[in-house]
Amino acid sequence: MNIKELSENLGLEEDEYMEMLDLFLASGGADLSRIEQALKEANARLVHEAAHSLKGSAGSLSIDTIFELARDIDDKSRQGILTGLDELAQKLRCAYDELATGVSRPE
Repeated sequence: MNIKELSENLGLEEDEYMEMLDLFLASGGADLSRIEQALKEANARLVHEAAHSLKGSAGSLSIDTIFELARDIDDKSRQGILTGLDELAQKLRCAYDELATGVSRPE
């Protein structure tokens, strides 16, 4: 993840982007946990709400992999389709965890 490039593309300073990324990681983790729990409960409405929130946040920061996975979950759950979403949620969890552990702070 190239913080400098992403921040420039959004017209932000690197430290501003990092602050927003930190907020995303905090709120995104909660949204992801809500998706996982709602899938266990087979609650499409709650899956949709959490995925929609995560999709919007990831899109705002140009975090494409998480955005695309959350979008796919959002689209299907909005239609009441939960089949196959466990696998997408696992991929989403991996992408989120990778981002959370791999973010390098600008010096």
